[in-house]
Amino acid sequence: MHGEAKGPRPIAGVRVVLHRVGADNAGPLDSMLTDARGRYHFQYAKSGSPDAIYFVSASFDGIAYFSVPLKERFTHGDDAAITVFDTTSGPVPIHILGHHIIIGAPDPQGKREAVEVFELGNDSSVTRVSGGRDRPVWTAQLPNKAVNPKVNPSGEVAPSAVSFADRRVRLYAPVNPGARQLSYAYQLPRDALPLSISIDQPTSVLEVLLEEPKATVSGTAIAEVAPTTTAGRSFRRFLAQSVAASSLLRIDVPFTLADTRSVYFIAVATVCGLAMLAAIVVAARRRPVIAANAARAYVRPTDDLLQAIARLDARFETEPSSSAGERAAYESERAQLKSRLAAALAEERQGR
Repeated sequence: MHGEAKGPRPIAGVRVVLHRVGADNAGPLDSMLTDARGRYHFQYAKSGSPDAIYFVSASFDGIAYFSVPLKERFTHGDDAAITVFDTTSGPVPIHILGHHIIIGAPDPQGKREAVEVFELGNDSSVTRVSGGRDRPVWTAQLPNKAVNPKVNPSGEVAPSAVSFADRRVRLYAPVNPGARQLSYAYQLPRDALPLSISIDQPTSVLEVLLEEPKATVSGTAIAEVAPTTTAGRSFRRFLAQSVAASSLLRIDVPFTLADTRSVYFIAVATVCGLAMLAAIVVAARRRPVIAANAARAYVRPTDDLLQAIARLDARFETEPSSSAGERAAYESERAQLKSRLAAALAEERQGR
């Protein structure tokens, strides 16, 4: 394959890594530095599982960037290009392309699981990075009585890159030009409802999914649309577009303990993000090439997992030295990601 690392100018001297991720094995296959014109070249033979995925990554200014999965026998041009960007901690605006709120039925103790998913858009030509713990890349408000907030561990953002304090969600992970997804969950105790959620930033698409049939949503120009079913479970669906900042969303969900199923919504949140992908692509058309790449990245759950493995490898490779404990933690996390990837690949094979 032939490719190049490019930005506003050809990027020379960047290390490009060729990765293979499959149900049987996963890891880097080869690496090289780009030449003076930002070009690189790999020659490799496919092996092992026929469902294995091959792709390349590059690290620039400490940020990892990825190609789309390599599908052709001879890959070149846009399919082999890795677009990298300069970084800044300056005031680059981060837009909310999509905001999804999912609230489930109560458990036997009256608690409900809730998930919020944000698609964040960067319309600039630079990657926005944190300027320190007091200068996150992006922030949002948690509901007043939300407890036990946690980041979706299989999502695009590592849990260590997000903090929950003083009723605020603070994101410290870099946001590249294009779109990036952040997903986190929390619990709502019995007395948290009616629930008020502050929409403190303009939002292109706002979606609310409620499992309780008698639930109501009010406070913004939001309307109920056709319900949706995910994994055999039905949700009432409410949708709004071009929601202004300072709006207040009110959700009232009467508690009935007839439904005592255990609820965990990370998988639902991922499906919701995929379902809204078309709206996000339309909102991001000002950067068609980047939006197209982002759309391809969301098409398959396996793509998210293989990129998570690549980011983990890149972080570990760039550490100047690693202790035995750090290596053990790295190998443990990598094994967990490989296990999830194997399951995802198996599901894809069954769905064909």
